[in-house]
Parts: sequence; C-alpha cells; structure tokens
Amino acid sequence: MKPTILVVCLMFGTAALGAENGPELFQKAVTEERAAGNLEEAIKLYQRVAKEFASDRALAAKALVQEGRCYEKLGQDKAVKLYEQVARDFSDQREPATQARARLAALRQDGHAAAPATMTQRRIEITSPNVGPGDTDGHRVVYENSATGELIYGDIAGNNKRVIFKAKPDELPGWSPSKDFSMVFLRFHAKSGQPQTFAVVNTDGTGYREIAKLDASPRCWPSWSWDNRFLLCAQSHDGTSRLLRISVADGQTRELLSLTNTKVTAVNFSPDGRFVAYQVQPASDSDPVSRIFILPAEGGVPQLVYEERLTSMLPSLKLLDWTADGRYLAIASERTGKGALHLLPIKDGKSAGAPVFVRVGDFEEGATTAAGGLIYRSVEPGGAWAVYVASLDANSRPGVWKRLDLPLGNMLNPEPQWSGDSNRIVYSAQHEDMGQTGGESIRLRNLSAGGDREIYHALGYTHCTWAVQQPKVFCAENGVGKTDILSISVDSGQVERLHNSTGLPMFGLHVNGYEEYQRHQFVAHLRTASPRFPRRVRW
Repeated sequence: MKPTILVVCLMFGTAALGAENGPELFQKAVTEERAAGNLEEAIKLYQRVAKEFASDRALAAKALVQEGRCYEKLGQDKAVKLYEQVARDFSDQREPATQARARLAALRQDGHAAAPATMTQRRIEITSPNVGPGDTDGHRVVYENSATGELIYGDIAGNNKRVIFKAKPDELPGWSPSKDFSMVFLRFHAKSGQPQTFAVVNTDGTGYREIAKLDASPRCWPSWSWDNRFLLCAQSHDGTSRLLRISVADGQTRELLSLTNTKVTAVNFSPDGRFVAYQVQPASDSDPVSRIFILPAEGGVPQLVYEERLTSMLPSLKLLDWTADGRYLAIASERTGKGALHLLPIKDGKSAGAPVFVRVGDFEEGATTAAGGLIYRSVEPGGAWAVYVASLDANSRPGVWKRLDLPLGNMLNPEPQWSGDSNRIVYSAQHEDMGQTGGESIRLRNLSAGGDREIYHALGYTHCTWAVQQPKVFCAENGVGKTDILSISVDSGQVERLHNSTGLPMFGLHVNGYEEYQRHQFVAHLRTASPRFPRRVRW
C-alpha cells in the first residue's frame, strides 16, 4: 500500500474567493497563512490590504501586524520594522498597536522571540512511497520509482515531474534533498570490501558528481547545511562515534568530534552555519539519560544544552531540527509526562532557558524547511495496523473477514492472542498520536459478551500470551536494559513479577500447550493499514 500524507489544519479561516473589499481580502490572507500554510502568498495579500485600504486604519494596522507574524514564522527581521511602524503610525488603533508593542518587547528580550503564539498544521497528500520528513517541504518532493529505478523531483500533486537520477531498479542510492531543494545528496550501496560513495546532483538532473568515499561500515547518513556548502554525519561503530563535516565543493572531510562508549543519533547544522547540534544516546543501562549538545561548526568544546532520563526501552527525547530563525531547537520530549513538541531556546550555542511546550503529539522524526515549517512523521490516527476475524467452515477455510474496532493507535504489531476458550483476545495498544507516555496498554476484548478494557499499562514494549489453564496472561515487558516477565490476572488485574533479565529485549513468549489454541472457531489475521505520515507544522 502506498503511503499517504493527508492534509489537516489546526486553525482555519473562512475562504473568500474573488475578494473585492478590504475585510474579504484580509480574510483571504488569513486563510493562506493559517489553512494553506502559504506565508509568501499571505504576505502579498496583507500588503495589498495595507496599501489599497489604507483609509481603513484599523484594518490596515491589523494587516501589518499579521504580515509581521508571517515574517516571524519565516525567521526574517522584517517583522521588527513592521511592528515599529504600527506602534508609531497607528497608536490610535489600540488593539493592533498593543499587539505590535508586545511582539517588539518579546523580540528584543535577550535577542529571543517568545514561542509562537499560534501554529497551523496540515497533512500533506502524497501518493509516492518511501517519503520521509526531509524529502518534502510541503510543496516539492523527491521520491523514487522503484519499478523503473528512477529518482524523481516534482510537486506533491505528482505534476511537473522530472527524473534526476536513474539506476537499475535494485541499485537506486539513498538520497536527501538540500533545504532549498536545489540539490540532492546520493549515497550508493557499498559492495563487499568497497567504500561507500557520496555524490550530489542538481534537481534539474544536471551537475552529477562524486564528492567523497567513506568506509562502508559504519554507514553515514548526512544532513545538509542551510547554505548547501557542507554535509554533516555521524558514524557510530563499536562504541565510538565520529562527527564528520564533508565539503560539497571538493569532498574534503573533517572530523569535528570523536566520542567513545556512546552513540550519536541525530546531527543538524544551525541555519547560520555557526553551530552543530547533536544527540547522544545512553552509554550504558546504568546511565539511561539521552543528551543534546551544541558544538561550534569549526570544532571546539561541546556544550550540554538538554538531557532527559529514559522512561521506556525506546528514547523519549528526540532532536528534530533547528527552527529557521536559529533561536530554538525543536525537540520531542516527555518532560511533561506526555509526548510533545517543545522548543529549546538557544543563544550563541548555549541553552537560553527551559524548553517551551508547543503541543502534545507523537514526533518521531522531523526536519525544518527553508521557509520555516516543520515536517514531522507521526502515527496515523487509529494506528498502522488492523485486526480481522473470520469463522472457519467445516473444511477449516475462513469465511468473510470482519474488522474488529479496536482502540489501537499502534505503530507496532498489536500481537493479538486468543484465549483457550476462543472467546477473548489479549492485545497491545498505543496512543502515540495523542501524546501517550511511552509504553503500551495491555487490553482484553471479549468477542462473545462484548466489552474492551485495559488490564495493565506497561512502560516498555510488550508481548503477551495466555496461560493454558488459568485466567491469566503472561507478558514480556521490555524496559531500559531489562525485561520483566509478568503474570497478570485477567479478572482482578493483579500483577506478579515472575522473572527479570538484563540485556537484549525479549519479543516472544510461548506456553506449553499453546498448540491447543489453534483448534478454535476463529482465526485472527493482521494487515498493515495506512502507514506513518509526515505532517507539516508552521510556527
């Protein structure tokens, strides 16, 4: 099934097609800004309102303030001049003048703007497969046609397509577009004993050239500098991580940092190119803390800017990217008890305050666009899985499949398991799209009497199976560096910890006599539904 990126907005305006008067034109600008996320077009419309309807001073002042808001979201200093103009020339218009002075005060305080007061969100409809957050800016996209071996650049509607690179269908390289989508990085799969080759090509298909060759193991997946001059990547192997900067012009490679007993998982240039932000995962189970550092782009002493203790097997803290104005790091964090997007204030390569909450949600990975939007990947509401049941006929052939309406929200397989009497199933559910704290909900669905309930909330990821003769389920709960084997009563919910082991997680449990469960009236079948999709957020 092809991945789908749908479109949704958090804030809507009322469209006014063919606007002819001032209020209608202003509302059309609001729609472009908040619903469509098209800041450039919104700015043009606000400018028209302020110029063509200057006699309506209240409306003109409102338009100038909103124009300033758009420039703030784009990370441009033009906002300050607009706010100064409103505060100076429209002091008789109390509300917009007050708003302008408040924004000026926020922008001038320590050189930082406050966190965005408003944000629009939309899902982006994309029909091409294998598209990640960094492969689109909401308008343009780079994707592959695996059947033809073509790497394609075009718009998200599938129009104006052009082939920018062609290979054998099974030999297409990995790719990553630059922030402005003028170039694409290519990483070719290394043959046995050979180095991996890095190359770049323009999105019009011209200018292909190889720029560097690196050891095939470990793999290196770079991110672009905002000016297209450098690539940045981390190589982690045998407990050592190297942070490398590669020149796009001549392939010159410089090691900025080498760390032992650790693993670097995310690296990003600041928009001005002065700094590098990187995330380090826990070095050991005895220190389950994920940390974010900032390093001068020319090398130097790293500065710790944020850290967070892990609460489950998978890291809850994730470095996404810088905001386009360079004043924040966008991070996914569970510091408030739920998964959420936060903005970490940064000034001169150091932390400038506590993270600012933006919104609850599942932010697995993300990338900032050149225009200031954040493309992020999240679980499709309802989850990426569906569970079906069917009755078996006399010849053990399944009849019509019926979908069970389960509260899944899962990125992972819910692993449904039948009870011995074939009346109930136990399964795991997640609610990452709603900001659920890490882990899973272990739930029971009674197919005979109806009803669905939670019997246990696991902090780690789990796999459960039924006891043969007792109303219990056994679960492997995978936490940070350990696995607990649990016995859970399905009637009382009482939990008994049977065993604890350290090391690699455990994903399978089997009970003697489990084969007997196969002789029941129903069978369960799973299939993948709509996969995870990027969303675009503008601040």
